Amino acid sequence: PDANLSSIMLSLPGIGMGGSQEAHNRFAAVVEVVGRYLCLFRGDGSFGLVHFHPAYDRSTVHPIQKPAYGHLPPTTWLRPMLKMAGQGDKAGELSDDDLALSDYQRRAPHTAINILRMSQVNAAAGPKSIVDLDLGDGTTEKASGITLYTRNTLRMAKMGKDALQSALDADIAMQN
Repeated sequence: PDANLSSIMLSLPGIGMGGSQEAHNRFAAVVEVVGRYLCLFRGDGSFGLVHFHPAYDRSTVHPIQKPAYGHLPPTTWLRPMLKMAGQGDKAGELSDDDLALSDYQRRAPHTAINILRMSQVNAAAGPKSIVDLDLGDGTTEKASGITLYTRNTLRMAKMGKDALQSALDADIAMQN
């Protein structure tokens, strides 16, 4: 029952270990297979996935400009999401580097997959979470979690790269 178990953290330290691009590519390949199998066996109606890696970089997860199961929205969607959430001023002020700091919300000391009951995914995304997102280039995509991703993007940008990297480095150091 939901009351007894809402999520499981699957720790995978041997998959894509380290912060190199090769390690991240290995991680991305493995979690893509996990996500595809979950969907193939229709588990995506019961569970959601959230992927973590020490060098998480959404701009290299395929498909790059489309949603990828268990991953952050494409980086290019963040400005339109900010605008939709009423943060148009921030959407104009933040640099591309500031927006890229959003990746830190998925960086962790080692590879992990958070497996969530769908009730938890829905609670995090908020009511009526699937919306039509105008990407500003004449295309509209279905998107969810606008409020959550907007809040986290602004929080990461406010903290700054040095503080975020320092916190990640401290977490990694605890693993050794």
